Amino acid sequence: MKKLLFSVFSLILLTNFSLFSQPMQEGQPMGPRQGGIKKLLKLTVEQEKKFDDLVYQHRQDAVDIHSKIQKNRLELEKMVNDNKIDEKRLFQLTDENSKLQGNLKSSAVKNWFDIYKILNDEQKEIWAKHMLQMASPQGMRERVKGRIQGKIKNFMMNRKPMQMNREF
Repeated sequence: MKKLLFSVFSLILLTNFSLFSQPMQEGQPMGPRQGGIKKLLKLTVEQEKKFDDLVYQHRQDAVDIHSKIQKNRLELEKMVNDNKIDEKRLFQLTDENSKLQGNLKSSAVKNWFDIYKILNDEQKEIWAKHMLQMASPQGMRERVKGRIQGKIKNFMMNRKPMQMNREF
């Protein structure tokens, strides 16, 4: 029974961890955090200010949601470590994290529409195409590829040169 509960808990925990990707790294395709999409949209000064405010507010809300999810994860971890697994509480925390993750996704969609509303027709077309590309499997593949390339580049730029010992 303990093995089963531990397996279920581990699966839930691993699933939750995998849902949140790492922060964007150098070498990734253009995205809102990089400012690349703002260049593509050719925003006016006023639009750029509104865009930045909307992104900031969304990110601030996301931090709050991520914090709640993390607190729930810690509670789950404590239950397992203390070997006091409460089935009812486990399901409550799992359901709450699922709802919070749904809220996070809904918040992202709301943010997308809020930005969409401040754009002119030409910009709306660019915004929609860019976001569609980012949501497609190919776009996701490019982001992962960019993240890996960024990490490799960062590693290569920050590593210490190898010293060869040529003594015979």
